[in-house]
Amino acid sequence: MMETPVEYFYGETLRWSFGFENPNKAAVIFACALPILWCLWQLSWRLESRWLKIPALLVTACGLLAAWYCLIMTFSRGGLVAAAAALLYLIVLSAIKGGKKESPWHKRSGFWLSLLLVAALAGGTMWNGLGSRSTEALGRDASVGNRVELWRGALQMAAENIHGFGTGKSGEQYMQWYQSLDRQEGYRTMVNSYLTFVVEQGWLWSGAVLFGFVLFWVLTRPRSGEAVTVALRASILAFLVAGIFSTTMEDWRLWIFPAACAVILVTLAVGQRKRIEKTDLLATGGSALAGCAALFTVGYLKSNNDPLKREFGGDGKSCSVTSLAPGAPAARSLGFIVDEAVMGDQYAKLLRELALGANVKILLGDRAKDADRILCAGKSVHSHGSFPNKPLFLLAPEKIREQELSLLAARSEPSKILLPEIDEDGRVGYWDDVTEGALAANFQKTALSGVGNRVDWAWAQVIELVKTE
Repeated sequence: MMETPVEYFYGETLRWSFGFENPNKAAVIFACALPILWCLWQLSWRLESRWLKIPALLVTACGLLAAWYCLIMTFSRGGLVAAAAALLYLIVLSAIKGGKKESPWHKRSGFWLSLLLVAALAGGTMWNGLGSRSTEALGRDASVGNRVELWRGALQMAAENIHGFGTGKSGEQYMQWYQSLDRQEGYRTMVNSYLTFVVEQGWLWSGAVLFGFVLFWVLTRPRSGEAVTVALRASILAFLVAGIFSTTMEDWRLWIFPAACAVILVTLAVGQRKRIEKTDLLATGGSALAGCAALFTVGYLKSNNDPLKREFGGDGKSCSVTSLAPGAPAARSLGFIVDEAVMGDQYAKLLRELALGANVKILLGDRAKDADRILCAGKSVHSHGSFPNKPLFLLAPEKIREQELSLLAARSEPSKILLPEIDEDGRVGYWDDVTEGALAANFQKTALSGVGNRVDWAWAQVIELVKTE
């Protein structure tokens, strides 16, 4: 069964997506195409024959306007900024490096027609409301504020976990371990191609990629009169700027345009026999190091202001949180074995509340065995045998076999059971019988009022019980 594609709207106007799942990705295509089309408009002025020049100018001008119209109908502000940055770069460098014979800006007719074309592009942006929307976003648009909050969290994530969380895990890990407890926005990525990469892949790979790109950018710098080189670089610049505002670089189709430009630029550089000098390597390495250091410093400073401290462990491919503790030394530690069926898929937010509210250091995964006390949620009740000498909490535990129950009852001190008030699947009745029968002395029961198997609604009670026990 085919899934119905998601439709995006600006007000009541459908945003054009051109077959992409998100209009922001479609906008990248047109942002990258615009510098090339502008270059063709410039090159048309060099034609000697009027019979060729006038049709060429008309075709390239129409193509430029059509691409811009498609761009603004995506209502992508990131795409708009990317296109504007690329065109500004192209126009300025063309005027500086083009020379009097190469640039239409030095011809009166070319100047006024180019100015008219720029005015048409700006007018179209104002006409469809994208320009005013972008201006208003600076102060009131929630999507901008959400991005800023998300990006700050991404820098903190990268600073605390230098090895990376693993491919495709950035949004999930942010929501679990870093998102403000009063926020509920859902994220799949960092809504920024670069921050997504550094959070998922770590600093080593990010530094290497940054070094490679800066070296490429240095080696392909244009000489005087190289209008095509400037246009190709402007197209790549549009792609790079668009990646700041959305995670566009994950779609391989969007790489076709900039990759083709990069291949042409490298071919031209090789043909001109440009060599890699020591100064180029030093400048490239210094720039990459400085960029990574600046981003790391911002994340480190934010981490120092966080009331929670996290420790990480991994399998070589990715890292995850293994310890969560308040900034001040915690009085005791708690090993937590999670079950999302009773805690919800945002369980880490509950753990953060617990660490702060009960002043405990929470140990997860293999580190749980080192804690002073153990809390097993839901189906993880079956893990109790791994902690034979630890005080035990059972949070909404599921039913267990008779033999397993005997082993649980044989522990040196009573297990504390936190049961939901509403019996959804018989587990409450089962544990009521256990705690009121012959084994009553081996268990201490507490009811979590007003909840069924999903105990997150009674989390304040859980925090209080862990704090006082």
